[in-house]
Amino acid sequence: AQGDYAAALEHYKKAVEVNPNDGDALNNLGQLLTRNGDALVALPYLQKAAQLYPGVWAYRFNLAHAHGRLGNWSQAADDYRQARNLFPDDYVTHFNLGMALHKMGDEEAAVYEFRKGAELAPSEPSFPLALGISYEHLNRADEAAKAYEQYLALSPSAPDADKVKARIEQLRKPA
Repeated sequence: AQGDYAAALEHYKKAVEVNPNDGDALNNLGQLLTRNGDALVALPYLQKAAQLYPGVWAYRFNLAHAHGRLGNWSQAADDYRQARNLFPDDYVTHFNLGMALHKMGDEEAAVYEFRKGAELAPSEPSFPLALGISYEHLNRADEAAKAYEQYLALSPSAPDADKVKARIEQLRKPA
């Protein structure tokens, strides 16, 4: 809470040492390591927490996040799917799963996740922006333009608004 990561790291290491099956300590240590750029070191702690307590959404989500930070998109997608199954109404899980699928090149599956997340969080501008990108990869220009327009409607003063408007114009030009 005070931003002392070194002390927090030592605290969680000791907690895991004292009780190596404490899911919260394992997860928190793994999460802290991931945030500090040590996702590879974090993986064993996060994996153990998820294995010991397979029904805890946060443990699976954080494991997926660490895999994503390492570029292990296939494993990240698998873990995000498991997290989604544990907490199907979490729009962030849908977004992150969509991003992992996008990184893998599975745009159809990514579109499904982005659309589901957008249903759960209709005012979140990240979803139409991500949808637009995936639609473009699928050569669905009209749907991409509509998604980008929705993004601008939700976030008209976004830093990339001019760039997105220019992209919409390009997508709307006759071939």
